[in-house]
Amino acid sequence: MTDMGRQSVRLALIGCGRWGRNIARVLSRLGTLEVIIDPAAEVLADYGQELGSRVTSNLDSAFGKDIDAVAIAAPAVDHGHLARQALEAGKPVFVEKPLALELGDAEALASLSESRGLPLMVGHLLQYHPAFIRLKELVADGAIGDVRHITSNRLNPGAIRTEENALWSMAPHDLSMVLGLARSEPKHVSALPVKVVNPLVPDQYFVNLRFTGELTAQVNVSWLSPYKEHKLTVLGTRGALVFEDTAAERARKLVIYRDYVDASGTVPRFVKSEGEPVDWPAGEPLEAEMKSFLAAVMGRGDTRTGPAEAIPVLRLLRRADAAASEV
Repeated sequence: MTDMGRQSVRLALIGCGRWGRNIARVLSRLGTLEVIIDPAAEVLADYGQELGSRVTSNLDSAFGKDIDAVAIAAPAVDHGHLARQALEAGKPVFVEKPLALELGDAEALASLSESRGLPLMVGHLLQYHPAFIRLKELVADGAIGDVRHITSNRLNPGAIRTEENALWSMAPHDLSMVLGLARSEPKHVSALPVKVVNPLVPDQYFVNLRFTGELTAQVNVSWLSPYKEHKLTVLGTRGALVFEDTAAERARKLVIYRDYVDASGTVPRFVKSEGEPVDWPAGEPLEAEMKSFLAAVMGRGDTRTGPAEAIPVLRLLRRADAAASEV
């Protein structure tokens, strides 16, 4: 997209629930939030005033000439048709994960954005986390040898949903990280759903992935865990990397374990250590994500979580869902 000739973007945010409020806060701080569109406009009036933005329930407000781009943080079931409306109105689009619920809808959105020359970006937030970016650099540099297994745990007590299961609500972030590290899609997917609260809506999933070669991965998500843990562990032939976003100390959020297995003797031996903290740049992932989108809107770069990154994640969600239904 060509440069718009202005220093700022006038942005409309559709949906201002729990996560939408975080997006609104960042966009307001960046001086780009023009209007918030939400069915609960009256309830959000004070919040909008606090941010210095208009609040309305009129969806058409997102598609007018006074709006340069649209961010969508509505319920997942609405992502596809809202993104299509915005693109058809000529607006660049940021949409929270997932891009759409149906693969065909996501592919159609990708084609529409390409044909219109409009940025389309999906909210896979951890791709913008400076600690995960650093971890990917270390893996690419061979710091832990060849990657053999990836484990990602996303355990969030309390955020129980009724409109979607734990897989669709939580796993996109982890699947995005796994696919980013694997740089390919798995050849085999299995999934175990766990139902505790509602017999129709699984509260936890164990997803197992096998890729071509020797790489395997497991993703575990739950909103019923009695403790909170966001931890990615990458095991390699010469070490391991651990990205624990919920670690209390910043120095323990990204740790490398070098040569943790001693294979010099007749029997391999585990070498216990506390690991070495890895330095990584400071920065708020959500702000970095929003800045990436705004830069793309201004014609100053491509997003790393466009359709080429997001559609494989959606395809994997669909495969995991299908595998879970067979259990």
